[in-house]
Amino acid sequence: MKPRSNTDYRLLLPAAAWLLLPFVRATAAPEIPTATLIDDPVTVLTPVKPRSEAQQDHLDALAHYATGRVAQQREDNAAALREYQRAARLDPEATAVLREIVPLAFALERPSVAVRYALMAVEKEPTDPVLMRRLAAFVTDEGEQDKALRLYEMAAEVLAAKPEKPNASTVFTAMEMGRLYYLEKQYSKAADRFAEVLKALDKPAEFGLDESLRKAILGGGDITYQLFGEAFFDAARYDDAVTAYEQANAIKPDRPQLALSLARVEFKRGNHDSSMTKLEEYFAARRSDQGRPPYRLLDEILSAQGKSSELLPRLEKLLETDPHNVPLRYFLAEEYRKANRFDKAEPLFQHLLKSVGDRPPVEAYQGLVSILESQTAVEPLLELVGTVAERMGSLVVLGEAGKKLTANGELIAKLLEFANSKLPDHVESVDFGERLAVAELALAAKLFDDADKWFDLAWQIRPDKSAEPMLAWGLELLLRDRNASAAKVFRQVIDEKLLPADNPAAHYYLAGALEMEGMTDDAVAVAREGAAMQKDSPRFASRAGWILYHAKRYDDAQTEYRKLLEAFDGNYASSEVRDVVRDARLVLSNIAVQRNNMAEAEEWLEQVLDEFPDDVGALNDLGYLYADQGKHVERACRMTQEAVAADPKNAAYRDSLGWALFRLGRYPEAVTELTQALALEEQPDGVLYDHLGDALSKVGDTAAARGTYQKAVAAFEKQGETAKAEAVKAKLD
Repeated sequence: MKPRSNTDYRLLLPAAAWLLLPFVRATAAPEIPTATLIDDPVTVLTPVKPRSEAQQDHLDALAHYATGRVAQQREDNAAALREYQRAARLDPEATAVLREIVPLAFALERPSVAVRYALMAVEKEPTDPVLMRRLAAFVTDEGEQDKALRLYEMAAEVLAAKPEKPNASTVFTAMEMGRLYYLEKQYSKAADRFAEVLKALDKPAEFGLDESLRKAILGGGDITYQLFGEAFFDAARYDDAVTAYEQANAIKPDRPQLALSLARVEFKRGNHDSSMTKLEEYFAARRSDQGRPPYRLLDEILSAQGKSSELLPRLEKLLETDPHNVPLRYFLAEEYRKANRFDKAEPLFQHLLKSVGDRPPVEAYQGLVSILESQTAVEPLLELVGTVAERMGSLVVLGEAGKKLTANGELIAKLLEFANSKLPDHVESVDFGERLAVAELALAAKLFDDADKWFDLAWQIRPDKSAEPMLAWGLELLLRDRNASAAKVFRQVIDEKLLPADNPAAHYYLAGALEMEGMTDDAVAVAREGAAMQKDSPRFASRAGWILYHAKRYDDAQTEYRKLLEAFDGNYASSEVRDVVRDARLVLSNIAVQRNNMAEAEEWLEQVLDEFPDDVGALNDLGYLYADQGKHVERACRMTQEAVAADPKNAAYRDSLGWALFRLGRYPEAVTELTQALALEEQPDGVLYDHLGDALSKVGDTAAARGTYQKAVAAFEKQGETAKAEAVKAKLD
C-alpha cells in the first residue's frame, strides 16, 4: 500500500489562492525565478537503492505540479489544470493539489469538473463543514441524493467533534437532510432530523430564526408539517406524528384529512375500532383527493377485525353516496375483478373510461384487459387493445396486464388468427389502432412476418400517426438482430418524411442497421446526412465515427473522432456533450490499442480521467494497460481495485484486478479474482482463461492450469485469434 504523502504542494512553489465555493476566480501565480545556468557537465548519479514505484509516482507528481505552476504563470490555465489533475492521480493523498484544481476549474467555467475534485478533497480531508454543505446543495440539484446525504453526514461528523452554536444554517441543513432521508426511505433518520427542525421552530430565538427565516423553513406550512407527520409515522413515532398532523391542521384546517391521518395512526397502534371511527369521518366528507389508500385502510381494518366479507358491501354503499368518486370506483372494480365477479367489474371500468373523457385512467384499461384476457374474449379484446394503441401510442402502458397478455401464446395466436381472417377482403374493418396493436402483439410473440404485415397496414391508413410506432418497430427489430428489416422500416420513415425535417432519429438508427448488415459506406453516408440536420448535436455527429470503428476502419474512425473533439471539446455547458466527448476518447484509446500504440492509448484514458476522475471504466482500462505491460503495477492494482469496488459483478474489472495482482506476484489473490471473473461470464473469452492458467501455474496447480489453458486455446480458435491460440499451446508444450 502506498504510504501517505505529507507533502504540501503549495509550499514547493508560490501557490494560487485557494478560494472556497462558489467563488471561481483563481489568482495568477507569482513569478518563478529562472533557473541558473551552469557550465559544469551533469554527472549521472546511480542510486544505492532504486526508488520504489510509490516514490517515483511521488516525484512525478511533483514534476506535474511544477509544470502546472509554470503554465498558470503563463496564463495557460487549461494546461495548468491538466498538469494538476495528473499530479493528483499520481499522489492521491496530496489534497493540496485538489485545492488548486477546484478554483482553476471554476475559472475555466468547468463547474462539474470543479465539483468532482472538490468532492474528492472533502472525502480525503473532511474538515470544512461549510464547503461540504455547499457541495451537498450542488449535487442535490444534480439529482445525486445519496452523495448529498454523505456530504451532509460528513459535515455533521466534523461538527460533532467541534459543536457549533445552533443557528439558522444548522436548521436549514437538518431540514434538507430530513427531506433527503425521507426520499431515500430512511425514515428513522428523517424523523430525527425533522425533530431538530421542530425544536428550532418552537424556539426560534434560540436558533437565530427571525420570522422570514422561519417562513422559509416552513414553506407551505401545513404541507411541511404533514411531511413531518409522515416521516414520524413511517418511523413508528406515532405520538410525534399525531402532534405534527394536528399542527398542520391548525395552520390550514382540514378535518377530513386529519381524521384520515389519525385513522392510520390508530390502526398501527392496534386500536381498530377507533381507526374505523376516524376513517368513517373521512368517508362522510365524500373526499377523493387522497386516492385509493383510504379504501386499502378500510380493507386492512376489516381484515384485522375478521370482517373481510363486509368489504364489498361497504364499498358499494360508499359508491352509492359518492358516485363521482373515481378512486373509489376503481378500487371497487379491482376488488370485483380479484373476486372473479367480472359482470360487476367490467361496467365500473367502462364507466371510468367514459366519464373521464380525453384522459382516461390507464388502470381502467389494465383492468379490462385482465378481465378479457382471463375470459379469452378475442374480438372485444382486439377492439380494446386497439383503442389503447391508438389513444396511448403503444401497449406498453398496460404494464403487468400487458405482460401477462403477451405471455399468453395461445390467446395471441387466436387474436392473430382473427385479425388475419379479415385479410384481404375485410381489412377496412380493422382500424388503425387495432392494426397497430396486432403488430405489437405479433412482435412480442416473435412472429415477425405478421408484425411486418400489420405495421405496414397501420402505416397505410394513418401515416401521420405512424412515426413513433415505426421507430419503435424498427428498434425492436434491431434488438432482435433483424437488421435488414429494421433498415427497411427506418428508410420508409425517412422517405415518407414522417419526422420533422430537423429530426435525424431515423437516420441515426438506419445508419446502425446498415452497419450491422455490413454496408459501412452507406451507413456512414446516412449518418452524415443525419448529423447535417442537427449540426450542434454531438450525439448525431459521433455516429459516423462509431460506424467506422465498428467496421474496424481504424484510421478513418480516428479521423472522424478527432474532428468531433475539435468541434465539441470546448463546450463544458452541456452534460450530454461531455458524455459524448468522453466516449470519443475511450474509443480513440481502443483504436490506439488495436494499432499497438500503448502510449497514445494511455494518454486518451488519462484525458478521460482528467475530467472524470471517478470513471471506473477508464480506471479499469488504464489499469489493465499498465498491468499488461508490467509497469506502474501498484498503481494499476489500486485503479482496478476502485473499478471492482464500484462494480463487483463486472467480469472485465475483476480480470484486470486479477492480472494486476499477478504482475505484483500476489498469485493466490490473482487466482481468486480471475476465478470470480470467469464465473461472472457466460461465455468467457480466451484472455480470461489464459490469465487464470498463468496464475494457476504460479501457485503450482499444474493440472488445473493445463485444463484452463486448453479452454483458452478453444476460445481463441473460436474467436479466430490464431496467434493467441498458438501462444497458449506453447505454454501447454
